[in-house]
Amino acid sequence: MTELFQQLLGWVELHPYWAGALIFTISMAESLAIIGLLVPGVAIMFGIGAMIGAGSIDFGSAMAWAVTGAVVGDGVSFWLGRLYREQLPGIWPFRRYPESLGRGITFFERYGGKSVAIGRFFGPVRAVIPLVAGMLGMPPWRFLLANVLSALAWAPAYLLPGMVFGTSLKLASEVAVRLVIVILLLVFIVWFIVWLVHYIFLLLHPRAARLLQELLNWGHRHPMFEGIASALADPGHPEARGLSVLASLLFITAALFALITGWSLNPTSQSGINYTLLESLQSLRTPWADHLMVFITGLADLQSIALFFALVLTYLIWRRDRRTALYWLAAGAFALLTAPLLKYGLRIPRPEAMAQSIGSYAFPSGHTLAAMVIYGFFSVLIARSITPRWRWIPYSTAGLIIGSVAISRLYLGVHWLSDVLGSITLGLAWVSALGIAYNRHTTATQKRGMLIFIGISSLVTVLVIQSLSTHTVNYHRYTPEHPVSEMAESKWWQQEWRSLPFWRQDTRQRLNQQLNIQYGGALAGFESAMSAAGWQKSDPLSWKTLVKLLSPGLPLSELPVFPQVHEGSHESLRLIKTLPSGRRLIVRLWPAYIELTPDRKHLWIGLVEEQRKLEIFSLVTFATSASSQEDAFNQFLLDIPGAIQRRLTKNGTLLLRDAVVAD
Repeated sequence: MTELFQQLLGWVELHPYWAGALIFTISMAESLAIIGLLVPGVAIMFGIGAMIGAGSIDFGSAMAWAVTGAVVGDGVSFWLGRLYREQLPGIWPFRRYPESLGRGITFFERYGGKSVAIGRFFGPVRAVIPLVAGMLGMPPWRFLLANVLSALAWAPAYLLPGMVFGTSLKLASEVAVRLVIVILLLVFIVWFIVWLVHYIFLLLHPRAARLLQELLNWGHRHPMFEGIASALADPGHPEARGLSVLASLLFITAALFALITGWSLNPTSQSGINYTLLESLQSLRTPWADHLMVFITGLADLQSIALFFALVLTYLIWRRDRRTALYWLAAGAFALLTAPLLKYGLRIPRPEAMAQSIGSYAFPSGHTLAAMVIYGFFSVLIARSITPRWRWIPYSTAGLIIGSVAISRLYLGVHWLSDVLGSITLGLAWVSALGIAYNRHTTATQKRGMLIFIGISSLVTVLVIQSLSTHTVNYHRYTPEHPVSEMAESKWWQQEWRSLPFWRQDTRQRLNQQLNIQYGGALAGFESAMSAAGWQKSDPLSWKTLVKLLSPGLPLSELPVFPQVHEGSHESLRLIKTLPSGRRLIVRLWPAYIELTPDRKHLWIGLVEEQRKLEIFSLVTFATSASSQEDAFNQFLLDIPGAIQRRLTKNGTLLLRDAVVAD
């Protein structure tokens, strides 16, 4: 994905005029009558904005091409409307789909000339409003004025989100390309979850009553399941027994599902989808993404779920909503009891890397199951009091939380894919059963505004508690431990240095910067020795330093230094030196997870690089790696003090150690 994006950026940089023509064509097509309904203009303009943010397209020229294309597209549509007028309803596709033209006429009659300006931002009518304006005889000069003004507002409105996103990707790529991939995956997953929940809601909502009646009829035809079907679909049937039977049935089917998937997917096999996905996600790990995923997974920690559950239950009891409270208790009891019973009953092992630090067993994912049941059924309670048209919103919100928790469990390497899928299906079945019974056996008599407030407040409280107390502990808990091996210092100095990585490993199959430094010793001693030559430890990133990115006038020496990732970790030491000419050099050292014997020295690998200043549309500026690093390496060689022994190998790797050892 990132390679394709980089190739596209390279092509655009080599063919700027084609880029302008492409922007013009898309903007014009997006505004043309009929054609505009088929062109995914929002998505394409977002992508163009991302390329502007990445610095591959000039903002001014892109803005000019987009505005011109939008004006021309609307102008052509207006001219067609004036030309055909009353003949339009009889022309395809309006002859077959008259409602699209009818919506445009209604919109124009309601807002008059202003509809040309505001209609451009409304998807269902944007491609027909200019056509309708011409058909209904709007004066050309008034249309031209509204057309130009709306295009001047439309172009930046559609480009800016992509520009922000593209700039974010550019900054993220300075840290790690794998961070860019994680960001893109998260954006896609968020969009997909919202789309999927909305689609399923639109698909099932009009058919819900008929499906429930068919369920009830099916239960009457099958006496063995009549109690369950009646409990779910018959308002006059006492539901407690039916739901308990259904819970037992779900328990058994979940156990069977675990056994079948454990046999078919075979988590311990390197060819299985479980192992493949686990390894792929582990290759994308970065410290910043780790922090985010630990925050997300904390939303389904036992303490978080218990707090959320208790506050909602307390409110329901205070409101004397006994029946709803009982349903809420049923949801909580299922989430609390099912996971540990299945874990210790099936004893499916976790992924090996996290088995010791996390403990317990894999199937099902307790976090995913708890999120599915608690947040899922909470959305059912909220949706009950909302107009049917907007009920997809609480469902989508719950879906985002549940999906994010599921992804975080996979990313952190504590569960297999089969664990997460099994938990989602198991929890969804129980939420569906509870939701059907709840909606069939209770009456919506009150608004849920206070309940929504309690839910949001609980989530905010959970995040605050995580930030202040538990996040650091959980972050280290979910960080895989790297095994440390031993190596004789004399062997490393003579030939074993060749066994260490030669390139900074960012993503799998991607070789980035050359690791041209190896150092055996204490980082504190190295930092102290290099300080005499003007090398200083760089300031850590903070909100105060990040604000400097919005100050293009700052010199390179005052811009923040972003960390970089090697094998999933940021560098342990980062030294900078600003030369009198204004150039800035950086040394980065990562742990090699090797202990040199007999003196128990730690071995470090790293690189030295020069940075240059990069500006994006004169709004954002940051430091990035220069194209040539030879001068930076030579300057570093000159600065190495005599207290540090050095050896330059034939392939250009510099070996350093802070004490002479007899070989």
